[in-house]
Amino acid sequence: MKRISRRQALVGAGAAVTAGTGVMPRRARAAGELTVWWTQGFYKAENDAVVAWMADWEKRNNTKVNLTIMNGPDLITKLIAGMQVGDVPDVVHTVTGDRFLVPRAAWNDQLEDVSEVVDSQKAEFTETALVSARLYNAKQKKYSYYGVPTKASSLLNSVWLPLLQDAGFAATDMPGTQDRFHDFFQTVQDKLRSKGKRIFGLGFSMAAKEADAGNLFHQFLVSYGGAGIVTPDGKLNIDDPVVRKAAITSLERLTTPFKKGYVPPGAINWGDVDNNNAFFARQIVMTPNATISIAAAQMDRPDLYYKEIITCGSPLGNDGKPVPSVLAIAPTIIPKGSKNVDAAKALVRDFIQPANLNAYLKETRARYLPVMASIVKNDPYWTDPKDPHRPVAVDMGLIKPTVPWWMSFNPAYSAVLSEQLWPQAAANITQRNMTPEQATEEAAKRIKQLFEQYQK
Repeated sequence: MKRISRRQALVGAGAAVTAGTGVMPRRARAAGELTVWWTQGFYKAENDAVVAWMADWEKRNNTKVNLTIMNGPDLITKLIAGMQVGDVPDVVHTVTGDRFLVPRAAWNDQLEDVSEVVDSQKAEFTETALVSARLYNAKQKKYSYYGVPTKASSLLNSVWLPLLQDAGFAATDMPGTQDRFHDFFQTVQDKLRSKGKRIFGLGFSMAAKEADAGNLFHQFLVSYGGAGIVTPDGKLNIDDPVVRKAAITSLERLTTPFKKGYVPPGAINWGDVDNNNAFFARQIVMTPNATISIAAAQMDRPDLYYKEIITCGSPLGNDGKPVPSVLAIAPTIIPKGSKNVDAAKALVRDFIQPANLNAYLKETRARYLPVMASIVKNDPYWTDPKDPHRPVAVDMGLIKPTVPWWMSFNPAYSAVLSEQLWPQAAANITQRNMTPEQATEEAAKRIKQLFEQYQK
């Protein structure tokens, strides 16, 4: 399969999903088979766990499973192409589909209603997981569950303790509120530079591609009071003075450190793995990341995992009050046109049994969080006080307040993310010398146009 950038995949998602809603007859497939597409994991064990579980389910149910594991951008692009011609798999698990594809596919009646699958564990799912999966179908003119919540993630911060110490600080010196927390790492950089070390304090992802820059902007947006940018009834609220100020402040607080040299210049071109790589190379002191994958990748190196890498949750607001985490919920979906809908539902219903989900998520090294509070309550693995990373992620994603991504309220926001409008706004400031106010206004104009396309 031809390799493409995630940027190409996301833009293609907008064009293809809205191109048409008809489902053409698909190629014939044996009635006793299921075709499953799964997003490739970060670790081999994660992929192995999926392969083993599918093989076991195949034997127990006498139904052949044709499993394909592929990277995220390829999966989304291939699925969109399949939807256009009516050649779709039976089950798809897509990590970024909740943001870039699923809400618009549900709007266009391209997904099976999976309410009966969700209902089988509805009492177990967190409220944010359920809100994220309940989407609007414009053709059927109804809300329903068009994705099955499978795993979750929220923004965290990874910090090198040895670099803090080299600058004369301890972990306890990190401030706990939004602006002071991020300003602190500028001070750390100044201290390290005074010792002749070319190390950057902040590893902000600034590229208008992939997901990291958007994740960072939107957590900042909530921190500065912009959580109401889309109301629960799907109305765009970007002209609200509080929301507009939050957007302007977020852009200013992200771009000013970059322009002052506290963020690596190459961050404007970073893909989602590049901040991880810069961190491991000790080129940056801290970096925001959507999961604990940075620490988890070093789990086999105890000195690094337990003693040198710190995982912090999102800081408190400047007023000292908790800030909700923007919680991404990776869904499992059944495309409309699946040949074996009943078997597909049976497979997904089995996979989301709490014990099965827990076993799978543990193989991700807790890179992803459970979408069921009982899993954390019943398995001490998730809250082990000896582990310096997992309990922090659990605290941010399952214990403290969370908010869903806004495309749950209106699929137009999925198009906002696909077009990378907020990272583009940041680029307008860093590369075109716009003011934060001008960049916000330009983004707002395009966002309003997109929302006009999704009127109930």
